[in-house]
Amino acid sequence: MPKNLRRRGGVWWYRITKSGQTFEGSLQTGNLGVAKERLEGIRRELTATRYGEKPRRTFDEAALRFKREHFPALKPKSRLRYSVSLRVMVDHFQGVYLDEIGSARMGDFERARLAEGVTTTTVRRDLGCLSSLFSRAEEWEWVTSNPVKPYKRGRAKAGLKEGQARTRYLSEGEESAIEPVCAPKAWDAISFAIDTGLRKEEQFSLELTDLDLEAREITVRAEVAKTGVERKVPLLDRALAIAIKLSADRVGRVPLFVTKDGERYSPNSPTMYEALQKACRRAGVARCSWHDLRRTCGCRLLQAHGMSLQEVSAWLGHGDVRITQQRYAFLRVDQLHRALKRPSNIVYLNPKGQNKGQNES
Repeated sequence: MPKNLRRRGGVWWYRITKSGQTFEGSLQTGNLGVAKERLEGIRRELTATRYGEKPRRTFDEAALRFKREHFPALKPKSRLRYSVSLRVMVDHFQGVYLDEIGSARMGDFERARLAEGVTTTTVRRDLGCLSSLFSRAEEWEWVTSNPVKPYKRGRAKAGLKEGQARTRYLSEGEESAIEPVCAPKAWDAISFAIDTGLRKEEQFSLELTDLDLEAREITVRAEVAKTGVERKVPLLDRALAIAIKLSADRVGRVPLFVTKDGERYSPNSPTMYEALQKACRRAGVARCSWHDLRRTCGCRLLQAHGMSLQEVSAWLGHGDVRITQQRYAFLRVDQLHRALKRPSNIVYLNPKGQNKGQNES
């Protein structure tokens, strides 16, 4: 083991003395091989700095600083997504200098990922993480440009695009079928999601102090909202009844939805998702993701409650009404198909001057 390394609490730390000055810190890894590589990178940096050179930085160094400085500002779901991407990219870019990561290496990465069976959407998200890392590296003056941005633009034209947006939402009949075969606790969470349209993290971060039962509304705090902007969401009758039931005999900043042990659900907890899937299988209903419940809310606000896109956008907390327009454009096609099935009194003339109904051939 190198004398400059020591293990503390399962994590490797380094200690280097250069020109009478001591440098030490955490290498943020429990893997000895990775720790040695990071130690060597720090040695190169100190040596280059001593002789006035600009050190070349590796992907590993950038990923380490990116996690340390950028992750605290991210929402839990974004941190998880970036963590997954960084773990994948380590297999392809470990030990590679940032200035060596260009279109050729990114092309190799893309082909390798697609060969693993992931979707183009997943590859684009991985590249989005890499692009964010390079943007930070520009700020640190480690690189002079971000090579990922032009690569993504070029590959988008060649077919590396986001997958088809989901349009799945629950019909009222499907909802009625799910309710009797769903655990009561899970059904409270599912029906609350349908009626409020909250994102999963927003819903399970709700605290009793976010409820205003008299005003029939809840507050989605800025630190929880995806957009970072606080908003108020009205409570429909069923959601209000659930909020009243779950908040009974409890006070203070405690979670509205709690586990069987009375604890807050973690952002990555699969408990409610698995309960939803089990209920769908029992009811013979097509698979439904948790986010599909949010889409169900948006569809019903537009169709059953007759809200405008602007109103639904504000309710759901979209950053721009154009996002709402894109997400729910499929409803316009559904409405056109339904309109065609309605009986019509319009009479058309065929080329011979005879009357014919709209639906005649």
